[in-house]
Amino acid sequence: MECNGKVLYAFGDSIIEGHTYPQRSCANVVAEAEGMRLFKFARNGAAILPRPMTRPDLGGQIIDQCGKVPADTPAPDVILFDGGTNDSHLDRIMDRLGAVVRPGASLFDRSTFAGCFEATIAEYRRRWASAKIVYVATSKLANVDMTIQLALHEIALEACRKWGVTVANVFDDAGLDPRRDADRVAYSFDRNGTDGLPGTPQTITYEHPESQPSGTHPNLIAVERFYAPIIRRALRSL
Repeated sequence: MECNGKVLYAFGDSIIEGHTYPQRSCANVVAEAEGMRLFKFARNGAAILPRPMTRPDLGGQIIDQCGKVPADTPAPDVILFDGGTNDSHLDRIMDRLGAVVRPGASLFDRSTFAGCFEATIAEYRRRWASAKIVYVATSKLANVDMTIQLALHEIALEACRKWGVTVANVFDDAGLDPRRDADRVAYSFDRNGTDGLPGTPQTITYEHPESQPSGTHPNLIAVERFYAPIIRRALRSL
């Protein structure tokens, strides 16, 4: 797909939104590199499953971000979204995984991750039927049991196969693993550094270096080295 001039909508959590530096999130970097018009509706703390809003700009459910698109916004050529990062922290997540809804099923079980994931894709298709959809399978997390991470990842991949959604698979393909301390420290950030950019070992010292940064949010180096190339390949494959 030739991306230049195309309209890109971006939904999801802090990894798409950009955490404390939203102007250079992976969505922004990719849109700029590909010459796309970006409209970003992602929000820190958002989840695929229902999650309460703790502030006007924090939390909530990713599917509800569709309702935040202004009526006069140009229709998207491509929809980019992620999800699952914050679901892994929800209570009883293993009980709420569910199974991917089989073809022909008319209802989505909105009490399960699988049902909500498919309902999210279905809502994109309902609202913007002609748009291509790309799911960003974000990198592994440093502070979540791998059994949970793998379960969420497999459900998401199966749903994407069923619905014909293209996957930008950072989880499997990037070689980035913040469970390794070296990757966590070098490629993630919790706060901006002394230069005002997402923190790196050269620009910020954390109070608890054994667990900070958390390994969740990619800093600019990680975005450029791991996220952007994989997302750009996915876009060009559409």
